[in-house]
Amino acid sequence: MKVFTKQPRDHLDYDIDLSGWMTSGDGVQSLEVIAPDGIEVTRTGYGPDRVKVWISGGTSGQSYKFSVLIHTDSRIKEVDFMMIVQEM
Repeated sequence: MKVFTKQPRDHLDYDIDLSGWMTSGDGVQSLEVIAPDGIEVTRTGYGPDRVKVWISGGTSGQSYKFSVLIHTDSRIKEVDFMMIVQEM
């Protein structure tokens, strides 16, 4: 599982690279993000072989698990990642 780190006031984008999983001719069509309480997904986007999730907020010292459900032309893939919020 991929782990990202951010500060509580950061509002940044995070990429999920799907190039190792995608097959030729397949492409991302849509995605759904499930975020825990206390942290906010403000925007999502995607390209042919990656998705992007913009995240803000969170409490310093907390970890948050996100689940991203990615729909491609022919398949569905669930990708989880952790966000650690830490004041630096």
